[in-house]
Amino acid sequence: MLLPFSHRRPRSGPAFVAVVVSAVCVSSILAPDAVALEDMLVSLSTDSELAGAPVRDQELVRHADGGTARVTWPSETLALISGDLSGNGSAEVFGDVDALHESVGGATAVDGLYLSLLSNEDGFLDGDVLRATPAGFVVHRSEAEFEALIGSLDGEIDVDAFQLDDDGTMLFSLAENEESSLLSGDAVGWVADGDILIWAPGDPQAAILFTESQVDDMVSAALGASTTMGDVKGLARDPQSGAVLFSVQSPSNHDASVFSTAGGGALVAGQTEADFGFGTNAELDALTVARSSYRSLTVSSGQPQAGETLTIELAGAAPGEVWIILAALDWEAAPVLGLDGWGGLVLSPDVLFSIMLGSAANLAVVTDGTGAATFTDDLGPGVPAIDVVVQAISPSPTLSSTNPVLLELGQ
Repeated sequence: MLLPFSHRRPRSGPAFVAVVVSAVCVSSILAPDAVALEDMLVSLSTDSELAGAPVRDQELVRHADGGTARVTWPSETLALISGDLSGNGSAEVFGDVDALHESVGGATAVDGLYLSLLSNEDGFLDGDVLRATPAGFVVHRSEAEFEALIGSLDGEIDVDAFQLDDDGTMLFSLAENEESSLLSGDAVGWVADGDILIWAPGDPQAAILFTESQVDDMVSAALGASTTMGDVKGLARDPQSGAVLFSVQSPSNHDASVFSTAGGGALVAGQTEADFGFGTNAELDALTVARSSYRSLTVSSGQPQAGETLTIELAGAAPGEVWIILAALDWEAAPVLGLDGWGGLVLSPDVLFSIMLGSAANLAVVTDGTGAATFTDDLGPGVPAIDVVVQAISPSPTLSSTNPVLLELGQ
């Protein structure tokens, strides 16, 4: 059973599940998984789907050349990080992620995530770049700082794309054309929404790295036809070549493709709109090169109600891996146990966790031939209105952990 008040559909667990239980007592700290450099992490402009499953526009999707795209930062993980910002008793689910960057994290993957929002929400501005921390999202670079860097004359900008290099250099693009006292793109005194800007630490102002017309030329070269791309939607840095990676608003059959500035403009192999496999009308709203690597956990609902069926899905594993679904009433800022993948077990060692640990033999799932597994739970009629944090751990091929997800039961 997933929770003491739920009714789990029977499933037999493996005989060596005791190995996982004993792993919780291990004190060695392991480094996060290595990541293939060509893996991309993206967000969409609107809700879509992957293989028939919904993808919300604030969720982050990982895709590798030749691989299957999957949600690795579901809304329920982002909500766990954000917490109750408005004081209404529920964790905040941001409306849409408009810019995205992932660096090598600290103790867990949380420490490497940066994002900007489509609109002002919960005290954050659409021109702020936020950094995730175990204590919540904080402003990394404020809208006012970006306004100063470009000499904005109207005092109101929206960051539409963002890349942070290891040396602190920033690349960024804006959601709208902005009048500037410092910079000129294709038009004198204006920064266009298709311009790619750059700022290095210590510089008094930003500079235009590529104008909108130059980006148009690179997209045209990549597609072999004259194209007006409209707006730069996402930015990243190729860690091998140093080329700038980007996504654009148009044409519609490539608004979910990743382009590169290499060679005067090219599509990134294996990262075109057709490769991702999204449903119709998908458009990339943000992108970054993925730096974290972990098996992902998603849920059918972040607010399941009494009498409903809750489905927990694990993806991105190898076939035949054994995973244990655990839960607690809260999560910890620092890992309770360092593990591969997410970076550690972050569930609080509270009374619910102790109950789950004692029932671990009934909580095992084994991944199928695609590296996925499903855990189904029928919630009983007496589900209290409480928050529960769920995370899965595995003993092989190394001690590993998934992302945690927040369930707001009965709310």
